[in-house]
Amino acid sequence: MSNLTPFEIRLELLKMAKELLLEDFNSSKERLINEWQVKVESAKLNGQAIPEHPAFPTYPTENEIINKAQALNGFVSNITAEKSQSKKTA
Repeated sequence: MSNLTPFEIRLELLKMAKELLLEDFNSSKERLINEWQVKVESAKLNGQAIPEHPAFPTYPTENEIINKAQALNGFVSNITAEKSQSKKTA
């Protein structure tokens, strides 16, 4: 394992956070599409109106990625959420 600088570690945490959030986004999107397709096929078979396409989940924002990276950093650094919240209020 190579020795990473603090900057490289933060960059890796941001990449990991983005990847995790995008996996959640894509899974949710795919699930919605599949459920809608089943409803469309059912409606066609039963002679009913085709349902509206559902709204997709929102794409992860920069703030969501940063918050996820901070949560990952806290886990790696063994910092609980309570400790980090108390530091922010102090």
